[in-house]
Amino acid sequence: MKERLREFLQSKAGGRVLVIGAAAVMVLLMLSTVSCEGSGGSKQETVSKDAREYAAEVEQTLEKRLEQLLSKIDGAGSVSVMITLDSTEELVYEKDTKTENSSQSDESGSSGSRSSETEAVLYGSSKSPLQIGTVLPKVRGAAVVCEGARDPVIRERIVNTVAGALNIGTSRVYVTC
Repeated sequence: MKERLREFLQSKAGGRVLVIGAAAVMVLLMLSTVSCEGSGGSKQETVSKDAREYAAEVEQTLEKRLEQLLSKIDGAGSVSVMITLDSTEELVYEKDTKTENSSQSDESGSSGSRSSETEAVLYGSSKSPLQIGTVLPKVRGAAVVCEGARDPVIRERIVNTVAGALNIGTSRVYVTC
């Protein structure tokens, strides 16, 4: 059997089959690598695009609500608000921590060591991580343009209202007319 295989491979037809087979394997390997990289890259782009769209939507919603609130301040006049976010929404997953204690004794006494390993808890047939919560985006700062900002009392009311509504410091609020 081995001799027949050796004779076949040494013949012209066997050499051609071997070369064609090797080339086919190489082409398949290259195609699988390209398709994996391509799908992973587009998935990452989709995720980051979704995160950007979500952040923009949150900013616009906060801006509209804050404009409505500030326009009710006596003397504020026409109000325009811009909000910037420090981070996007963050998902929180359930974690399982395993801790191992081991003790080793030597001539001078005993010494102990502790090691821990944290893993995400998986569920379902797809073995996806178990999501237990969501951390909402944090506001970096706000800029307010309004007609009443010339008056220092109204300006202070606007700054305090924005800082309180967004739970940020007054130093992160800029008000101008």
